[in-house]
Amino acid sequence: MYGVLVTLSIIWGIAFVAIKILEPMISPVNLTLLRWFIASLGFLALLPVYGRLKTRISLRDIPRLILVSFANVVAYHLTINYSEGSIGAGLETLLVALGPIFIVVLSTIFLKEKHGRVIYAAIVLALIGALILFFGTLKTSGTSTIPGILEGIGTALSYATFAVFAKPLIPKFGAKALTIWVGLIGTAMLLPLMSGSFIAQVSRLPLSGWVAILYLSLLSTVFGYMLFYIMIEKGGVAKVSVQLYLIPVVGIVGGVLILGETVSVYTIIGGATMLVAVALTTVKWKVNGERNKERSLRN
Repeated sequence: MYGVLVTLSIIWGIAFVAIKILEPMISPVNLTLLRWFIASLGFLALLPVYGRLKTRISLRDIPRLILVSFANVVAYHLTINYSEGSIGAGLETLLVALGPIFIVVLSTIFLKEKHGRVIYAAIVLALIGALILFFGTLKTSGTSTIPGILEGIGTALSYATFAVFAKPLIPKFGAKALTIWVGLIGTAMLLPLMSGSFIAQVSRLPLSGWVAILYLSLLSTVFGYMLFYIMIEKGGVAKVSVQLYLIPVVGIVGGVLILGETVSVYTIIGGATMLVAVALTTVKWKVNGERNKERSLRN
């Protein structure tokens, strides 16, 4: 399990570097379109094997399914692509790591889940880390990075929205089938964003651009998403949380080695503070999950 998680963390960490490589070659919108057009072909290939839903979709499920598809495909990938236009891949991975903190907030509001003081302390700690990153980035790079930082936080919020609102759908429809259908529905939502610039930019992509696109579409999206949800479906949610610590590390190292990005003391301090907060959150989830399991067995 942990070997698979390390592999997945490396794949997803390098994905942030691939997006940064593509940033001068193709617009954020066209990158999102091309990535998901290719990924959808992969999902369509998997549809006959993994795409059968456990139960039929009811009218009550449609609004939630639309929201999950929009958050997972449209909102998440547009914000991440726009964000990396003004900030580095390493900083972006740290901002996206705020996702579990937003999950706690959204699950409290919409799923009426109760959390202890450790969780709320983790939220405060994560906010402190985010503020250190924010002001540190302003000091070293200026106000031009503010939109990228806000968009990176928007990416984390999109991830949390998908995770929270998909939670009731996974046991009902099956994780693998849901992943495929969310990807296909979300891709359909992107179609109104098509413009004449899409063909022009795609036709000018160099070989390095196509390598990065295929990496993002097939390895990071199709293979990565399916592997991730297969592990969740098999009951590895607590163990999967270890990747939350590894992806930012891979993203930062990849940014330094491949893109030549620099790491400031603010990034180190703010990033470490945020990752401690995420660690507190996921450890508490694990403890609560084991307690709930013990209670259900006793009952």
